Amino acid sequence: MLVRGWAPQTAILAHPAVGAFLTHCGSSSLLEAAAAGVPMLTWPLVVDQFIEERLVTDVLKIGERVWDGPRSTRYEEQQMVPAAAVARAVARFLEPGGTGEAARARAQELAVKAHAAVAEGGSSYNDLHRLISDLMETRKI
Repeated sequence: MLVRGWAPQTAILAHPAVGAFLTHCGSSSLLEAAAAGVPMLTWPLVVDQFIEERLVTDVLKIGERVWDGPRSTRYEEQQMVPAAAVARAVARFLEPGGTGEAARARAQELAVKAHAAVAEGGSSYNDLHRLISDLMETRKI
């Protein structure tokens, strides 16, 4: 089901059947998954994505690394992630009582906070309105 105004990925993440999101750790994808309350399996590819992965796995604890093997941002040092490693990570993350359950609970708590922040009267809502007011006031000068 595609909700009008939503990007397809956002609509998919909002579906209750989604148990986890396998992500390359791009900023937009992480924000969309967190706002949907979906835990993540991380598979970063380039420099900033490795930093984003640490935010998801080590700080927010709403995800888990797909593979802990050798990783490098240098093309000549990159290695193929074995399919069996991906299958094990997904199975482990989605098994009842597994690490994914705790990550899902934390992701859903984070989603509630994110929605509250953008709702009328929320911190992001208020900050955006303050910015708009400040810009309009500056324009008058």
